[in-house]
Order: sequence, then structure tokens, then C-alpha cells
Amino acid sequence: MDFSLSEEQRMLQETVGKFVADRYSLDQRKGYMALAEGHDQGVASELTELGLNLVQIPEDQGGLGGDAFDAMVVGEALGPGLVLEPVMEVMTAVAALAGGRPDILEDSNSHTLGLYERGQRYALTAAGTQVEGGKITGAKTLVPNTAGATHALVSASEGGQLGLYRVAMSDEAVTLFNYPLQDGRPFADLQFDGAAAERIDGVGLAEIEAAVARLTIAECAVAVGAMQAALDMTKEYLSVRKQFGRPLAAFQELQFRLVDMNMEVQDARSMAIWAANQANLTTGEALLRAASMAKAKIGKAATYVAEDSIQLHGGMGMTLEYGIGAFAKYLITFNLLHGDVDYHMGRSMRLSA
Repeated sequence: MDFSLSEEQRMLQETVGKFVADRYSLDQRKGYMALAEGHDQGVASELTELGLNLVQIPEDQGGLGGDAFDAMVVGEALGPGLVLEPVMEVMTAVAALAGGRPDILEDSNSHTLGLYERGQRYALTAAGTQVEGGKITGAKTLVPNTAGATHALVSASEGGQLGLYRVAMSDEAVTLFNYPLQDGRPFADLQFDGAAAERIDGVGLAEIEAAVARLTIAECAVAVGAMQAALDMTKEYLSVRKQFGRPLAAFQELQFRLVDMNMEVQDARSMAIWAANQANLTTGEALLRAASMAKAKIGKAATYVAEDSIQLHGGMGMTLEYGIGAFAKYLITFNLLHGDVDYHMGRSMRLSA
């Protein structure tokens, strides 16, 4: 099978890459993180203008009709910027869970996802969030980028059946608890005390699990882009930093370490391509298994690259001022979101039995 990029995908890659180069240097990112919202609304608007939220929406619903390979191209191009906005969540999961509703699809950038609960680890069964009489009660954790959202798509149980509900963030019965993750991305917990909840027809546990699986595969591509950037930064550092009158890159042992890092990055990229192909071809348990296999492999590789890049930078790698730490924090955080390596290894084995 030919995995080379099409002309349209190359244009998409170049467009996103130029945006990251122009608007997401590490210094610019630090400035965005220091803002009250945890990101820059102007930059978020520029991302909206790029139309990335439309990539995986069918053409007959006003989108670009792209597939998982297109999402992979976008994700890997975004990786070097460690982008703070929830681009992949909107592109994959929100688009998949909108139930074909034009009012959500046309304004998907203004929607966030509330699918996880404290004490439930990575379960998506929404045991503690309930809907009765059109009112929702309970709490959600790890909700991305609520500063730019007008509505949340929230999983909850009603009459013993799991469903997805649209809740206005402006409802007085919704309380936000904002916080940054270790890598700086803005997240929040949501508390619902009888807020109005509108059910999204045709979305249950199977659809939610599939959407999160597709999101996981897309996030793997972002991690590959971040891993490549961390490797490139480490190569550059070893080329200019000298010891005993020679660049560190001239020492054979350090060359071996760079080769090992490069092998991890290339293996991860191959797995991301395979997973994107599976996302296009499979559904149900086969899709969940593909997502778990990809996350288990790429999550492990991400941790390896994060740790080795810090070690090869020596003491400089431990400073907040030097950029490699931002990549290490992102890669470690990536490994924990939507299921860590242990969780996904276990799920892939269960689904393979």
C-alpha cells in the first residue's frame, strides 16, 4: 500500500506547519500559557480560520470529507508547536459525536468534551453523572480548554442508559474548576447541579468509545511530531555543545543514544500510520484494539524519547528556561491522557483473546 501523501495532504501539512512556525515558538507558547485563559483567543481564532475542525466532517455536511490519514497529517504537523488548543478533540471526537447535527458541526470549535469522572480511571461509563427530567447532575474531570467553549458534550446515564448530552457552559448550574496540566494545556473539572441537558440522538457507549479511540489515534500522531521535534532539538544541542574541545555529537556513545531515539521515533511513526489505516478500515472492537496497540507502543516510545532527551541535555535539560523540558512534559502527559501504556496493553490483550 502506498502511504505517500497526496497533493492535498501535502498542502494541509504545509499550511499547519507554517502556522506552527509563525505562531507557536516555545517563547510564544510560554506567553500564551501565562494568560488568564491559559491560551490566546486570537491564536485560537486563527486556528478556526484554518478550518481544521472541518477536516473529518463529511462533505455533504459542510466539511472537507477527510479521513484518519488527514487527521494524522494535521496532528504530526501540530506536534512541534505543543499547541494548547484542543484541535484534535474537536477534529475527531466532537465531529464524530455530533450526531450529524448542523448546529454542532458548524460550530464545533465552541464545543468541548466531558467524558471522564474522578475515581473511574479511564472508564467511559459515566457512573456518577445522571440525567433526569432534562436536568444533569454530577461532575466531569479532564475537560479540555473550557475557556473557548460555549457548550460541553457530556456523557451521562438516564434510566440506566448511557447517552451524550449538550450542556451550555453559561448555565448557572454549571461550575468550572480550571487548572493547567503538567505540560501547560488548560483543562477543567465541571460540576453540574441540575443544568439543562439536551440529548444527542444516536450516541451511546459504543459511539463514545469509538470517538475516543479515533481521538487516541490522532493524538498519537501529534506525539510523533513532538518526538521528532525533541529529537531534532537534542541533535542540535549535541552539535553545538562542546566538551574536551569537541562537540558532544562527536562522542560515539552519544551517537548511539541518538540512533536509539531515532529508531523509537521511526517505529512510532510507522505505528501511527498503521493505526490511521485501521481507523479508516475498522469499527467496533477492532478499532478499539488498534487504538490500544498504537497508544501502548507510542506511549512507551514517547516516554523513552522524553527521558533520553533530558539526559542528553544534561543539567540544561532540567532548567525551565530551556525548551526541551516543554517537550518532555508534553510527551509524559500524552502517555497518561485517554489511557496509559499499562491500560492499553491490557485492553489490547483482552480484545485479542
